[in-house]
Amino acid sequence: MKIEPSLDISFDSAFADRASLPWWPWVGSQFAQSEARTMLVGESVYDWNPAGSDFKTRYAGSDALRITHRNHALNLRRKSPYARNIERAIFRAATPTDEQKLHLWSSVAYHNRVLVPLASSKRRPTHDHYLAGWQELLDLCRLLAVKQCLVYGLEDKKLQALKQTVDLRGGTCIIRQVPTKVGRFVPRVASVTDGDFTTELPLIRHPSAFFNWRRWGAVIHENLALPGT
Repeated sequence: MKIEPSLDISFDSAFADRASLPWWPWVGSQFAQSEARTMLVGESVYDWNPAGSDFKTRYAGSDALRITHRNHALNLRRKSPYARNIERAIFRAATPTDEQKLHLWSSVAYHNRVLVPLASSKRRPTHDHYLAGWQELLDLCRLLAVKQCLVYGLEDKKLQALKQTVDLRGGTCIIRQVPTKVGRFVPRVASVTDGDFTTELPLIRHPSAFFNWRRWGAVIHENLALPGT
């Protein structure tokens, strides 16, 4: 695996022990030193090369998600909406500086909730996909001592799967609505207690498309303390 200067590999031995974790999260080099360890949680990946072997070869390896994230987020000139829009929202600027972008991705962890590749961008995850994904996410939050997760996507089916997962673990999940609506969307914050561990999960619209970064940026800053902002 190629080691990026902004990647912390100190957790990799713990990731390797997890048979349920097919792709290891991106962990920024400054994540462990952050006052409030923060994970950004994306949705899923889909087979962008069904006729070839590139996708299958990459996603057979544990570093697959890291490679994809590096190609999109750390290629600072690449117009990848999921990365560029969240940077705009977090820094509340149409064109964040390269220094700001690199600082962000060095300071947070990044993980996808759905743990299997989807056949195409038109396929949607199942309830079982979400249950397995939330289970793994909560385990990772404990392993990495994550204090807050910024979760992309706030559909009810995802929230119901989260509540069911926490119930199955014997924990508590309190979901509150954020007073500020963004268009027709109602942001939410889930407060999860899992044994002796607690974490906050603000849920926002996925930043990949039709994302008003100014308004969602206000929601993020009201409910999350992010490094360098």
